[in-house]
Amino acid sequence: GGRYDTNLSADTKLVRWLVPDAPWQSLAAQTFMRDYYEPGLYRKLLDCRASDTCAKVFRPLPSIATLNRVLPEVRITDVRAGRDAAEAVVAIEVREGVDADAPNGKHRSGLYNPRLFRNGRLVAMTPRQVDAAGTDLAEWRKRNAVQATQGVHRLEFTVPLPTQAGEAEQVFSAYAFNEDRIKGETATRSWTRPAVTPRPRHAYVLTIGIDDYDTPRFRLNYAVADARLMASRLSAIAGYETHQLVLAAERSADGRRTRVDRATLGLVLSLLAGNADREATLAALRAVGIDASMLQPATPDDVVIVSFSGHGWANPQGDFYLIPGDGRWPDGAETPDLSTVFATADLVAPFQAMQAGEVTLVLDACHSAASVADGRFKPGPMGDSGLGQLAFDKGIRILAATQADDVALEDSKLGQGLLTYALAKDGLGDGKADLDANGGIRIDEWLAYAVQRLSSLANDARVGRITAAGNGTRAMTFHDLPADAPARRVQQPALFDFNQQPSTVVLPKGD
Repeated sequence: GGRYDTNLSADTKLVRWLVPDAPWQSLAAQTFMRDYYEPGLYRKLLDCRASDTCAKVFRPLPSIATLNRVLPEVRITDVRAGRDAAEAVVAIEVREGVDADAPNGKHRSGLYNPRLFRNGRLVAMTPRQVDAAGTDLAEWRKRNAVQATQGVHRLEFTVPLPTQAGEAEQVFSAYAFNEDRIKGETATRSWTRPAVTPRPRHAYVLTIGIDDYDTPRFRLNYAVADARLMASRLSAIAGYETHQLVLAAERSADGRRTRVDRATLGLVLSLLAGNADREATLAALRAVGIDASMLQPATPDDVVIVSFSGHGWANPQGDFYLIPGDGRWPDGAETPDLSTVFATADLVAPFQAMQAGEVTLVLDACHSAASVADGRFKPGPMGDSGLGQLAFDKGIRILAATQADDVALEDSKLGQGLLTYALAKDGLGDGKADLDANGGIRIDEWLAYAVQRLSSLANDARVGRITAAGNGTRAMTFHDLPADAPARRVQQPALFDFNQQPSTVVLPKGD
């Protein structure tokens, strides 16, 4: 059927396609990657054969011969310093591909969604917008087409640069897509930044915990404790000025409430992204009792860590939503009121705009792997706009507490969600996340440790080794097996880290 799996990059020169209707034309491996690349192919094939579900698992594919094989051509024509040496202006020329002899009658590539990368990480693209979930090809074309003059589109991007010693060398790369969302060849250009005074390095730590929901049946016990524990463990990151904001939705003994609603989440994230009127945003947050003045637009010298503890929900199509304090799910309804929840697209927009050198997102919520592994995401240059594509393109590390079809637990004896306990108490507090035993805990080590630890921690909770009565779930509807079922699954997190190099950020170790 043409499906394949590979650990080679999209731009590999080691594999070429030969298509029957053009036997003398050799095509790059990426040409048909979008449709025919199937990560985990062998496992999926074995599983579906055993369960007789292959027709459902593997959707029908278009004929290779019908796809547009004419690709746009991209050149990086100039790189120069911007207003100062801390930014570069990169000029790009995108030229429409033309093949008068194309055997399938598709003679022109079209020009869609040019993207610019700095040192392998996405820094700019046009149009800069987020497609709706499940956008079909026709809608994608409408949203992402760029206009050409005599077949050529020229544009310039202003790109912030890191200013630390040893980071002067920059490699810019760019590509665009044709009308069938097939990636063209990658253009690259190296450039050396002029000398510049290094900026101070900042670490922005945003921890969010929601215990108190407007809907009483949603209320949790330990999400706020999670947010505070994460903040305390990340209070002093070596080499960075650390700035923290804890958003805690809780109800005090006298009935007073602090709320974290959908609007609040969007406003706070926009401060780190730098895509909002800062003073107006700070004023709107002060009006609801939140001082976010410590948050600034992140630069390539900075690191951003965001954690969310609370409810999450995924629909059967794999679309994921965080449930803020004002999230509503009417009694008897099959789904929540989608106008009140925080969709994956709401996360993509601010994280897409963030220019931080490293970004980490921790989701201690049910079904949270669906934020990335939504059934459509493939780790490659697919031209999508979901959170998974962003994690691949920008190197954002995402740790999800559970698989897409599973729930996250909080434990009454631990007083935490299990993922947060593994990260903050075991991983950092007890120093167990120092996997290479070199005395420091890098961000990638920290996240990888939680994946290793959580299955045993969840199993301890399942069999009663660490819990008393009151063990809870962060699901609004519990989809797992009954508590006394012998086949009850153990909570298994999912880590999405597509970085080729380890993190350079070292987290504090010990209490």
